[in-house]
Amino acid sequence: MRQETEAFEQVHGRTDFPFPQLEMLRPDLENLPPLHLPQGYEIRAYRPGDERVWGEIMTEAFTPYWDSVRFKKYLLPHFGFSPQRVFFVCHRGRPVGSASAFLWPGVPRQWGYIHMVGVKKEHCGRALGYWLTVACLNKLREEDFKKALLQTEHYRIPAIKHYLRLGFRPVLVKEQQREKWKEIFHRINEPERISEFGLDELAVMSRLGFWWRVVKVSNYISWLNLKWGLGNRKSPDDSHFTG
Repeated sequence: MRQETEAFEQVHGRTDFPFPQLEMLRPDLENLPPLHLPQGYEIRAYRPGDERVWGEIMTEAFTPYWDSVRFKKYLLPHFGFSPQRVFFVCHRGRPVGSASAFLWPGVPRQWGYIHMVGVKKEHCGRALGYWLTVACLNKLREEDFKKALLQTEHYRIPAIKHYLRLGFRPVLVKEQQREKWKEIFHRINEPERISEFGLDELAVMSRLGFWWRVVKVSNYISWLNLKWGLGNRKSPDDSHFTG
């Protein structure tokens, strides 16, 4: 059997994502927990002008790449965007975290997609990512989606723990991910999950299915880049962007 080597994905011009990312699926949207945020926090939907603070949040949670311009370029024109699908958790009225209940190219129509879950560092440790994900799941159920998919990395252990608590389970995009999941479950001291999820027998996405997903995502990103380029001949700034 040919040994697969780890590659890196080019997403929106970046090449630091292991390719493909780990994926987790919630097989239904039943029995979701009610929102119960820590005292002093609340969740609200996107409002015009939130692009800048979204960029600040994602810069802390991920990298400076995810700034307000990327929000305008890749999220606002996204076919899954609506203000009610982008959530902000606020502390005393100030946004400190965000997550989106989206759709994703190459994913079945009845599957929602949890996208860009990030929290500012000073507010980590309060399970805010968990509650943002709950808000997204409730929104997907409200819109009659049947399942929810998300992507993550093997080193995002706190996030993975939250997703497991919320009923997400691993799905294998590539064979090499089987061992990664085993390592994760040993690392979080839950090796019993290996048998619970039938990880040794878990089917891997077909090559055709994987190819179809990659083509759909690549074509969509190319379309967004083209649309942005045609509509923004000069470098954009917040004062001139019309959305």
